Amino acid sequence: MSGTSPPGARRHRMRDLRKYVTIIRELAIADFRLKYHDSALGYIWSMLNPLLMFVIYYFVFTRIFPSSIAHYPLFLMAGILNYAFFQDCTFSAMNSLFGKSHLMKKIYFPKSVIIFASSITCSISLLINTVVLLLMALLLKGPIPLMVLLPLPVICLILFSVGMAFILATLFAYFRDMSQIWGVLVLVIFWVSPIVFDVDVLPQAISNFVYFNPLTRIFGLIRHYTIYNYFNLRFLLMTVLYSLAVFAAGYLIFRRHEDRIAELF
Repeated sequence: MSGTSPPGARRHRMRDLRKYVTIIRELAIADFRLKYHDSALGYIWSMLNPLLMFVIYYFVFTRIFPSSIAHYPLFLMAGILNYAFFQDCTFSAMNSLFGKSHLMKKIYFPKSVIIFASSITCSISLLINTVVLLLMALLLKGPIPLMVLLPLPVICLILFSVGMAFILATLFAYFRDMSQIWGVLVLVIFWVSPIVFDVDVLPQAISNFVYFNPLTRIFGLIRHYTIYNYFNLRFLLMTVLYSLAVFAAGYLIFRRHEDRIAELF
């Protein structure tokens, strides 16, 4: 029948899919082990930077410029921990391409496998951080019904971050200075994302601009479901849509340049 793949072709695609999943798993495990190799404290080291940021900003916005945001410690921790994942995921994508360049030249496999593997490694820390945040929320506030929806914004954060990782990895293949440029831009993103401030207290024109940043919506959902017990279906659907759009755009951009990427390293 026309339009139907023969059984042999389907089996071949399934074998390829299983092979690529295996490669992603093995690369992710290797990256995770390498990240904490010879580290006595292991995962705790990955928490030191966001914890230091939390201590500094908590002091500034409670002692020097007191914030009126309800449950500010949880509010701040939710923003910093999830921003740390976005930062780590995007930088890891660029570094992983360079670090795996020898594999790209020796073995044929989709180069997107490298980005997926590095993102999974970062996602392991994100999941642990999410559990830490959830435990803090339970300790300080007690359980709230919408906590069961927390996986939704976490998935949105992963999709958005991986989409940006694909875009940045593509740019890095052509422009090695992209790593330094992104180091500056990611600081700008920190201050235009509602990490230390509440976007809803800003003037309307400014808050509308800030809401164009998908991280604003993702961080908002995480706080809605862990702190404020607030649900808005339209807000959730728009966040999911934006995250999927960025992921799809990033993946398609990377795939379009995939054949040249190995040659550029």
